[in-house]
Amino acid sequence: MDVTWSIGSARGDETLAYLGKPVLVLRAAPTELTGQQSNAADQRVRSPRFFRYGTPPVPAVLALFLAAGVALLDFTTWIQLHVSILYALPLILAAQARNRRLLWSLAGALGCATFTVYWLQIPPGHFALHEPFFVNRVLASGAMVITAVLLHVWINAANTVDAQDRHLKEQNGELQRLRHEAEEASGRKTQLLTSISHDLRSPINSITLTADLIRRTADDTTLSADIPRLALRLKQNAQSLADFLDNTLDRSAFESGRLVLNETEFSLNEVLSAECSRLLPLAELKHLKLTWQGPEPPISLKADRTKLVRILTNLLTNAIKFTETGEVIVKATLTPDRMVEVRVRDTGIGIASEDLNRVFDDFAQFGGPAPDPNKGWGLGLPICQRLVKLMGGTIAVQSQPQIGTIFTVRLPAPSSR
Repeated sequence: MDVTWSIGSARGDETLAYLGKPVLVLRAAPTELTGQQSNAADQRVRSPRFFRYGTPPVPAVLALFLAAGVALLDFTTWIQLHVSILYALPLILAAQARNRRLLWSLAGALGCATFTVYWLQIPPGHFALHEPFFVNRVLASGAMVITAVLLHVWINAANTVDAQDRHLKEQNGELQRLRHEAEEASGRKTQLLTSISHDLRSPINSITLTADLIRRTADDTTLSADIPRLALRLKQNAQSLADFLDNTLDRSAFESGRLVLNETEFSLNEVLSAECSRLLPLAELKHLKLTWQGPEPPISLKADRTKLVRILTNLLTNAIKFTETGEVIVKATLTPDRMVEVRVRDTGIGIASEDLNRVFDDFAQFGGPAPDPNKGWGLGLPICQRLVKLMGGTIAVQSQPQIGTIFTVRLPAPSSR
């Protein structure tokens, strides 16, 4: 009987033939395996437990059939043919199956078979220790045992090599993953350094020129009225640099895992009032209206006040920066599902729909108003999103070009006051 091993989807019992002979088709349904599952499967295939409780591999099946065929041939032929010299062939197939239990089981069974055949075929009264056919059987059995020992050693060596190969593949995979992470980190650092070197020029040059104008204005009494305006512009550029440094430090802290919450209890209304008052001069410089409305009655939050201020500062400065006319409104409410909702709405240039999905990406920059050469660092909104998530909240954005943008921050419910 010819034997084939077929991997494919099971289709029920089939009767097949090849060249007029019956064919045994063994089928196994394909399964997607991970690397570790595949390695474990290989180990089970090569172990005696797999042979005992699962489907044997092809070499093991062939070894059994060949051993039975050789033994049958030895039983049905005359003793002078000395078929026992072929008994080592099934052992080679058992070694191919990497099955030591099968190897020694076949060696023992074939050893018994060779002497059983001799006992059945030798004429009565002709047995002797030096009888030629008995000596041939002993030599054949000894050769078979030596072959089994050598094959046993080969199986151990092959399994050791395979284990080392799998270990090397796992190490290579881990090295590839680490290299990929290192390349990504290097790329982010390169991108950050490029952004720093390119974008720091604008506020630094502005600070330098403004300081020089203030110095010249101080010497000319007719221009003294411009000093407050120039000082405010100087403060604005200095604040831009300070915000950039804060964002860079926050991003570095996030990547290193060092950023932790320092929760305190504070009044949300006081925080909103303080931030809006602090940024009001920036809005007035562009003739914008900045208003805020807190929840009534006032509520207190138990959260990281410094990080909440960072979030509000980023959202408000962005709203003022990208709004040329109109107003910026901050409104905080307590929702029915016991969440604090802070909405920052502006009447600025808005964000195109195709850009909304990358608003919170690192270094994402969008077109700003023509008079403002500084279009942002591309770090503020990603930092806001990470800070909000760290505080257990969510942040969302809605926008329409030339109409305005709304950022909504939701934080866990406050404690009662």
